[in-house]
Amino acid sequence: MTLEQGALTGWNNANNPFKKNTRRGNAFNVDVLKKLEGLIKTMTEIGDLYGVEPAQIAMAWAVAKGTVPIIGITKVSHVDGALASLNVNLKQTEVIRLEKAARETGINIKGFWEKSM
Repeated sequence: MTLEQGALTGWNNANNPFKKNTRRGNAFNVDVLKKLEGLIKTMTEIGDLYGVEPAQIAMAWAVAKGTVPIIGITKVSHVDGALASLNVNLKQTEVIRLEKAARETGINIKGFWEKSM
């Protein structure tokens, strides 16, 4: 999932967690959100270079990896953000930096459909 149910937008964090006892709140609890802080920081720093938010960096990262990001749109501003991400052409060094930051989280979340039986 490109935005990991919103966890990679930078909006929710250990100080502003998802609602408890929800699918997102359980998957991205305070401990997981703390582990994501370094990745979000990296995404924010790269986003600052392009004038976009972490969500747009997540989408541009997916495109840089040769995928088509599928995102949920619940607000008009989300459309604007998706369009802004199309103007972000990450450099290979930035992709490598993002991949390193992602690995350093130690998190490997998969949907129930992705888990091996």
